[in-house]
Amino acid sequence: MSKEKIAVDVDEVLFPFVEEFIKDHNIRFATGLNKSQFHSYDFSEPLGLDAPKTAEKVYAFQKQLGSKGVKPLDKSIEAVAKLSKHYDLAIVTARHPQFEPMTTKWLREHFEDSFASITHIGYAQVMEKPRTKAEVCLELGAIALIDDTIDHIVECSQSGVKGVLFGNYPWNQTEVLPPNVTRCSNWQEVLENFGL
Repeated sequence: MSKEKIAVDVDEVLFPFVEEFIKDHNIRFATGLNKSQFHSYDFSEPLGLDAPKTAEKVYAFQKQLGSKGVKPLDKSIEAVAKLSKHYDLAIVTARHPQFEPMTTKWLREHFEDSFASITHIGYAQVMEKPRTKAEVCLELGAIALIDDTIDHIVECSQSGVKGVLFGNYPWNQTEVLPPNVTRCSNWQEVLENFGL
């Protein structure tokens, strides 16, 4: 019998991207950025740059990530292994497709073959043909998306895909969660949400 499918985001769900970006930016550019300044996952505001310049800076950072040896978020390895026994897992990330080899390498290194597929939709503002995570989830037949960004979760909820809003980050705070959406602060809560 085939298993149901769950889509999983990479950054801030498996990979501590903002933390690593801030650390690197503060060292290289002598800035004093901190996580509380990131009220959305659009880095334009804290960096004081327009969308293309922000993307340029973020992409430059991503290009040298492969050599950094970044560890996955706490308990994510064990949780993904457990989840993959009961569900087919698929990565759906807003990373640009140019970073697919690096992303795949990092995921295989830490999560082995837990993910059946990896889809990079890119940063909508700079993509020629933007796609939403909701569209990808529907194409994959995913029953749920685990993601830290409220916009992706809302789009999925509106498309009939359940959402797990991951983490308590400055950029994903909201008074009311949409229907079919649960907030899980950590991977233990994610497992409990799926009855594991």
